[in-house]
Amino acid sequence: MALKFRSCKFELQGLEDGRWTILFIGDTEEIAVTEANRRLAQGKLKAVRVMAVRTVMNAFPSGTLVFEKTAPEVVKPSILREAPDGTPLCSAPEDLYGPQSRRAIGLILRDYLTRQQISPTELLHGATHVRRLQDTGAMVQAALHKAATLQSKITGQNTRARIADLDRYVDVVAQKARDFQAASRKWSVPLNGDVAGLSAAVERLVGPEGHDHAFKGLMTVRLAGIRTLGGKLEEVMRLATPETPWRLQEMLGGIAADLLRFPDVIQDLFGNQRSLSDFLVALIDLLRDPAAVAARLEAETKVPTSMGLLARLLADERLPEGREVLVEWLTTELASEHPLNRHDPKGEAQELARVAAALGAGGGIVGGEAVEQALAARRLIQRQQTLRGQGLHMIADSLKPD
Repeated sequence: MALKFRSCKFELQGLEDGRWTILFIGDTEEIAVTEANRRLAQGKLKAVRVMAVRTVMNAFPSGTLVFEKTAPEVVKPSILREAPDGTPLCSAPEDLYGPQSRRAIGLILRDYLTRQQISPTELLHGATHVRRLQDTGAMVQAALHKAATLQSKITGQNTRARIADLDRYVDVVAQKARDFQAASRKWSVPLNGDVAGLSAAVERLVGPEGHDHAFKGLMTVRLAGIRTLGGKLEEVMRLATPETPWRLQEMLGGIAADLLRFPDVIQDLFGNQRSLSDFLVALIDLLRDPAAVAARLEAETKVPTSMGLLARLLADERLPEGREVLVEWLTTELASEHPLNRHDPKGEAQELARVAAALGAGGGIVGGEAVEQALAARRLIQRQQTLRGQGLHMIADSLKPD
């Protein structure tokens, strides 16, 4: 005897805190599945499923699974950093390639880029890198939200509208990277030769208007064979010879600046320092007299080192963007609350005096006003710590920078 069904409904169930609960009942499968996707996108549920529940006359209802979907993996907080102060305002997709945008990308996605061992320039120009990031889904949206929150204060837009703009810009950049990848597969260019020859070949293929994007795209391909960020920095600096045209040096310098923002790269360059104050003094020496640092390193070793290459480029004023990054490192670490010498907490005042003397040696503060303000901030921190150590918390909190 054939079964007679009284009705068929579609139950939407959601998984939350390890339990499935009924959230919605629809008359059609399409309505229930649409609602399931909407609920899952809100980010509160681990998974959703839709059951077709048929009621049979004189029997218990029976259920059949017709749809099931799991929420994408939640991004761990350590992956995304806070959006940096001064996040640039992007008004067009091309703005994402600029130095301030690359700085923001490098800071917000630092942990992800470190995992992938790529720079922001490589991310923007490599179709494979862009696709891999976009496949994370939630990570892209979280990064866009951080930038959009700051930018919307300038544009007057609400955050959601600003995210939509930035998302559209990212799609344009991704498509441009894919188009380049498809076109470059047909090219025959001296990828491993000198950059001047590579540049000339690129200009013949795409013309002056498409040169810069294609050149950086091919540099991304070239750097893909190098596994570490430090190795990529050394390769880029090695290519920036005095004979390299200034236009190409600027582009290579931009890649170098991107790489200098990574703590691992700075660690490789400066080696193991006994304390933060030792690192700051070494950085100050490099910024104040890079020619002397380069000469010392060239005398100590017959093999060119990454620090020697960096010092020579700084001495020849061929790495202006990279110098700005190093000054930013100096400013940030000087103004931080990290102890100058964790091995001797009572010697903080002496360590700061040593750093201040290095900053002012020869007249003038290395790094200018920004570093001077960072030094004042560090002095304030020391005074506050001293007062708190004496139990004078209210007085410490009331202190202001000089």
